[in-house]
Amino acid sequence: MRIAFITPEFVTEPSYSGGLANYLGRVTVALAEQGHEVHVFTRSTENEQIEFRGVTIHRVVPLWDRRMILDHLDPLVPKIFYDPYQDFKAAWCLWQRWQSIHQAIQFDIIQVANVMAVGLFFRWETKTSVVTRMSCYRPFWDAAAGIQPTAGVKLRWFIERLAVTGTRYLYAPTYFVAGQVQKGYGIPHVGVIETPFFLEQPTSDTSIFEQYEGKPYLLFFGRMTQMKGVHILAQALPEVLRQFDDMQVIFIGGDAPAPDSRLMSEYIRDKLKDFSDRVTLLDSMRHDKLYPFIQNAKVVVLPSLIDNLPNTCLEAMGLGKVIVATTGSCFEQVIENGISGILVNPGDAAALAQGICRAWMLDEQAFTEMQNQAQQSIAKLHPNQSIPRLVEYYQSIIAGVNRK
Repeated sequence: MRIAFITPEFVTEPSYSGGLANYLGRVTVALAEQGHEVHVFTRSTENEQIEFRGVTIHRVVPLWDRRMILDHLDPLVPKIFYDPYQDFKAAWCLWQRWQSIHQAIQFDIIQVANVMAVGLFFRWETKTSVVTRMSCYRPFWDAAAGIQPTAGVKLRWFIERLAVTGTRYLYAPTYFVAGQVQKGYGIPHVGVIETPFFLEQPTSDTSIFEQYEGKPYLLFFGRMTQMKGVHILAQALPEVLRQFDDMQVIFIGGDAPAPDSRLMSEYIRDKLKDFSDRVTLLDSMRHDKLYPFIQNAKVVVLPSLIDNLPNTCLEAMGLGKVIVATTGSCFEQVIENGISGILVNPGDAAALAQGICRAWMLDEQAFTEMQNQAQQSIAKLHPNQSIPRLVEYYQSIIAGVNRK
């Protein structure tokens, strides 16, 4: 099967954001390893074609045309509309590149991401089946992240709605997201196919970790947004740190606005100023540097207010970590409370503190058993089991189109 993936980010790009890129990095490689021809069309800073572990990557710079005046209009676009304008332009350029490649290579199916409306112009494709994978329902996600619904933000929502509703076939990796999309867009059915996951074995780089090893620590990693509940964690930690004198806390991830409009890193430092010698904040890092931190953490905490079976959860469980996460969105699909992890109510600092304390105080036998259960739970997402389900879904779409 020849499969094209259309995305705003991929792991080959130096500025990739994380979740979507990491998911695609895994699923495309797994499909290629099982004999499929896989192409990725990604927004980039270079116009070129490269190979990545058996996958062909088409890197696309969002330019209308170097010879046209349209690109010179960029500085004239009002700042509030600049992001949706760039999304629109990137979607057009990805569509144009796919069309040029499709003239030589006949694809069987196209999977587009809902993020940044990169599939906007694929609504015009009538001969090749197009499916949209829903990472989120954007208005709910932005609200949880504390993003103000400005005119520019609402325009991004509108463009993404056009892209999503212009696609006949949609699926999500969790029932929570599928339900949100159905309700938000008035779509009668959105399928659910869980994210394929296998634990990568990157070349280990311990150069950063070596500066912090030696003491037991609680770890949060991922983008430090309100959606991820980082501000709730900052509110919960003083009580926890007072109880456990030996506990260190490490945050790893890119900064974002806190509820009071400061950067989240400033918010954390303020809330935990009495424990500044026990709290470390580090910027996001690639897996070769990140994995040593995950592997050596005593407990990983993921206090999301809303989420979508994030790579942070899958990676931590794959490495056999005891996780404290939240109920009500996605973690229940892989974590059974008290068995393969600990779940607490989202947005509740007191409940989160209790959950962290419970995890930290597990005796050795219970701790080891929870680690084992976490790894067993995540094993069901291994590509050997999950990729055939995805391929079967693709084939059912292709067969349905061909029967018409």
